Amino acid sequence: MNILNKGYFFSNMITAAPYTLSAIHSIMTGLYPSKHGVDSYFNMFKFKKDFCKTFAQYMKDNGYYAESNMVGDSLVPTQGFDKAEVHNEYKDDLTNLHKTIISEASKKKFFLFLQYSNLHTQTIINVGKKYTDFSKEYFDDYDRNVRLYNEHLQKMDNYVEEIYNHLSQLGLLDNTIVIFFSDHGTSNGEKIGEKIYGSFTYDYTIKIFSSILVPGKTGKEIKYQTRTIDLMSTILEILDLKIDKSFEKIQGKSLMSFVDDKEKEDRVAFAETGGLNGPWPSHKEHNVFCVRFKNKKLIYDKTPKTWEFYDLDKDPAEKNNIYDRKNTEVIEFKKLLLEHIEDKGDLP
Repeated sequence: MNILNKGYFFSNMITAAPYTLSAIHSIMTGLYPSKHGVDSYFNMFKFKKDFCKTFAQYMKDNGYYAESNMVGDSLVPTQGFDKAEVHNEYKDDLTNLHKTIISEASKKKFFLFLQYSNLHTQTIINVGKKYTDFSKEYFDDYDRNVRLYNEHLQKMDNYVEEIYNHLSQLGLLDNTIVIFFSDHGTSNGEKIGEKIYGSFTYDYTIKIFSSILVPGKTGKEIKYQTRTIDLMSTILEILDLKIDKSFEKIQGKSLMSFVDDKEKEDRVAFAETGGLNGPWPSHKEHNVFCVRFKNKKLIYDKTPKTWEFYDLDKDPAEKNNIYDRKNTEVIEFKKLLLEHIEDKGDLP
């Protein structure tokens, strides 16, 4: 955590989707899933590459060498990357692998997108392959689940520290922007029907963090609500790179107005998903949507056609659904959410 505090630390950031495939495409485009096309697990190859300009393309167009290293070849749009490689999450030593990639790239202007997948790997081994989304044994022992998860978090902390120290030893911290972020959160058994992530849009999977370390700048925590779709615009502003208006208009906005104390209010954040499992599996389209603003949240579950509304200050665990279709605040939140949902169908 000390390393994260060295940067602009956005501690209340919301992901566009609580699973990696869609979440990463949103980070790399500054767009919500309905705009970039990857709005389900089965739409991994439906990225609108001719209409969406990626983070890597911006870097490539401005003279940067671009390389990614991920756990799967469909998780990040490859447009703009000089090299897009996949690691073996069960065998590769990611700390040494990524340190080697950084060392080799440091000889030129570079943009690297590196995924630490070991936390995902351990979660799949210890939860994904052991339990179903309704296993009583799992959901009845939340404390055990948290304890095991935290053990693997420590290993991730060690990775972050080693990568940071490696950057320092190479002298890169003086002229390199470094971003640490999580693309989504995870469940430890909070809600029956979601053993890990991707099925619902409750806070434990959509709240994430990001820290942007900028050379010569003092760290600062931003507690206002922000979105992962804002990250690309932020880096483009820091680097003074112009937005290419010949592509789909970026929905994210730079976060520097928070850093400069010019913006002092939560941003409206949307999240959506369609789980592979859980109570309403939806492989071909997202069927759970939410809007989060000022610590209130409205959720629409499309498959059962139900609504949920939560006051997160009073009910952070989202256990008390206070949805009332006649409530003025609910009506306003519903307007916001309906603007975001592309295919409203026979939405109630």
